[in-house]
Amino acid sequence: MKALLPQRSTKRVQDMGRSSLTALLAFAFLQSGVSMPIHAQDKVSAEAERFKDTEIRVIRPRYFNKGKRFELGGALNVIMNESFIYTYMATGIVAFHLNEDWAIEGTASYGLNIDREDKRILFDEFEIKTQLFRTKYQAELAIQYTPIYGKWQLPSGRLIYFDTYLTAGVGQTGIEWEYSDFCEDPTGADPEALPANAVKGYPTFMVGAGQRYFVNRTTSYRFEIKGHRFLYNELDAECSPVKAQASGQQFASSAPHDVITILLGISRFF
Repeated sequence: MKALLPQRSTKRVQDMGRSSLTALLAFAFLQSGVSMPIHAQDKVSAEAERFKDTEIRVIRPRYFNKGKRFELGGALNVIMNESFIYTYMATGIVAFHLNEDWAIEGTASYGLNIDREDKRILFDEFEIKTQLFRTKYQAELAIQYTPIYGKWQLPSGRLIYFDTYLTAGVGQTGIEWEYSDFCEDPTGADPEALPANAVKGYPTFMVGAGQRYFVNRTTSYRFEIKGHRFLYNELDAECSPVKAQASGQQFASSAPHDVITILLGISRFF
């Protein structure tokens, strides 16, 4: 009996230790199980409060869809590379987007030409007249390809969506010839009168690139840079076309002239 007492006491102590450890672990687990949801809920509430006024679209693959939609717009078009005149053109835009990448677009522009101060100085001080290509209108039909669609974020957290497109097409450019710009008044016994001022159209080829910035799901701003090459008849730029032809000199019927334009506009999708 005496030999069995220590063994029973030791076993009882071990059982009590295990029970105490189990109870302690269970209490700790219950405490952590209660406190974890509270901390997680506080964290979620703080994040929600932080972004409550911010519209988050970052994970969306595409915010603005153009496929199978018409685009109508208006713009101001400016010719940048004429040395002696300013040319501003009011431009109308009509496009149909076949899908998100490809579109067919037509544009029509009507121009206003204003002489620069340089032109006046050359004539008033040096009696030099300059040949001017006064663009009166442009009409073009183009294919448009959009390889890039993206977005960037303002410091306020707002997202700005945009696309970048390439365009190429053909059309017609109307040049207003004002012969008093570069022709002297006829003199002599049998002078040939200056040709009458006229607007003449020439075939045009165009390439360019631009970007749209989407304000919402129906409206966008656009920025474009385009190069236009039209082919004009050199006789149209002669002060005495009859004498020029009689001289036997060769005049190109399709002399190239290049124009660079920058466009700023707004368009709406339907």
